[in-house]
Amino acid sequence: MVVAALVAYLLIVAAAFITGRAWLDELAAFMLVSLLLWPGLRRRSVAAASLWLIAAGGISALAIAGRGKIALDFMPVMVNAALCILFARTLAPGQEPLIARLIGALEGPERLALPRVADYARRLTWAWAMLLGAQAVFLTILIACAVPDGLLASFGVRAPFEFSGDLWRWYLHLGSYATVLVFTVLEYAYRRWHLRHIPHPSLPMFIVRLVRRWPALARSFIDDTPPRSGA
Repeated sequence: MVVAALVAYLLIVAAAFITGRAWLDELAAFMLVSLLLWPGLRRRSVAAASLWLIAAGGISALAIAGRGKIALDFMPVMVNAALCILFARTLAPGQEPLIARLIGALEGPERLALPRVADYARRLTWAWAMLLGAQAVFLTILIACAVPDGLLASFGVRAPFEFSGDLWRWYLHLGSYATVLVFTVLEYAYRRWHLRHIPHPSLPMFIVRLVRRWPALARSFIDDTPPRSGA
């Protein structure tokens, strides 16, 4: 069901960009919120349900104000915020850090037992949480304050500073994800130096392993259970 909803979301996003129809922007934003909060909603989490209601109310308000495009602009914010929460919640006492879970699933528990690997996994989980959280905050400020047709303009408030043109939207929808990619590549290079006492798979091989194991990893995130290790 989740896969079908994700495919439907991508098709709606494509249709929204092609047709420029605001109601498709709003529908796509609503679907993304539902997908991101689905693990919590499935567990009947009060926090997840509250966030879903707040997001649905915000999208409805933008739709009534005729500002559906802003709802589409908020999608990168929602993705970064959801991933930040995903990383951060695994740092709670009694939880296994997300990077450690990934290492265990992709390379086996014996990899985590090697010197300095478990500690690095925890610190890297912190780094990802902070990067994604900071970017979510920055993108929110960008949408709300720094553009002439941003969120504040929806309520008749002039932005305190503005960027002309659509360069900011290119960063919003492409640059923000490119930042994550750049961080991934730089972290991989640093990891090979910092943990140079152990062998490392090549970056393409790591990505192939991640793709192969992704269905099991996704199920573990939804069910909140550790995935079984495997190649």
